[in-house]
Amino acid sequence: MDYLEIEGKAQLERFGIPINDSILLMDDEIPAEVPYPCVLKGQILAGKRGKAGAVKVVKTKQELLEAKKTIEKITINDQVMEGVIACGFLPIEEEYYLGMTLDVKNRAMIMLFTPFGGMDIEELAETSPEKLLRFDCTNGFNEEAFKKAVSVFDLSEKRVNQVADIAGKLVKACFALDATTIEINPLALLKDDTLMAIDAKLVIDDNALYRQGDYTLLPRTAQEKSPQEIEAEKHDLTYVEVDSEGTIGTMAGGAGIGMATMDTIFYYGGRVNNFLDLGGGVTAEKTYQAMRILLQNEKTDYILVNIFGGINNCADMAEGIERAYKELGINKTVVVKSRGFNQEQGWSIYEKLGFPQTKYGTTDEAVQTLLALKGAQ
Repeated sequence: MDYLEIEGKAQLERFGIPINDSILLMDDEIPAEVPYPCVLKGQILAGKRGKAGAVKVVKTKQELLEAKKTIEKITINDQVMEGVIACGFLPIEEEYYLGMTLDVKNRAMIMLFTPFGGMDIEELAETSPEKLLRFDCTNGFNEEAFKKAVSVFDLSEKRVNQVADIAGKLVKACFALDATTIEINPLALLKDDTLMAIDAKLVIDDNALYRQGDYTLLPRTAQEKSPQEIEAEKHDLTYVEVDSEGTIGTMAGGAGIGMATMDTIFYYGGRVNNFLDLGGGVTAEKTYQAMRILLQNEKTDYILVNIFGGINNCADMAEGIERAYKELGINKTVVVKSRGFNQEQGWSIYEKLGFPQTKYGTTDEAVQTLLALKGAQ
């Protein structure tokens, strides 16, 4: 589950990480404690808020009211604003990035740090990876080893100690919250020589929510369902649009393998449009409907099928996929990884369709096959 900035910062504060005050603006009655100048920040479950115009500096109440109305109308990647907060304008000297995320490929919890934080951290990771420190925290936080690793950057001993202190607290928060991602960007160095988390992202593993509290501070706006989601519900399929600009559709035989498939595509630089889980009791009809939905999605050009035949029959699933592909006549690039009961019969059907397959390989290899084809087209 994804959390808004104000919610993520509240959790950071629980673990002793300093945060700046965030005043929630619920209506046009502006609280008297709002300082001027201040920064208005839209609360939305999407990134790139600054570039979308959802972060604005205002100097008066009138400016605040006008900017608030503008921000509330902004959408990013089909997500809408859930609210707006006001934060005091801070004297920032430098901006760092500090975060933790799940490295699916290596089955590790990795800490990332750079003194070059800010809005373009993704671009930094791509263009200058040497400026982004990766530190394995799977087995906990080794403070001395972290300090030594951070020494590659030109930071004073005091600054390294400050960063290490917050990093240790972030590790505790990550594991206590069952987070798959928890990040501070920026971790701001202020003029008084202190560090403060002035923005946060928190994602908690859905499977662990039963043992976590309700950390939401704002109700979520019900998003309008896409035609694909509506159609999937009719056939007992789980379909979620992940990235409206993603060009890769996925079909998986289980939620776990579906999540692993998406994570692997993300890892290798692809953009996933959807998560589609066939669920239980998979039949030829069910895979027919699933493939029909993916083929008719005009946003995607590529499909990755990752299924396993345990109690399900690989040949039946292949027959359903074949039927949809032939009936619709929509020639998208389809890569298949199908393993288990009656796998050879299924493989034979895919071979006749001309689908590239990963028969004995891994999900990584299937993803790499698809992305290689995508890059060649």
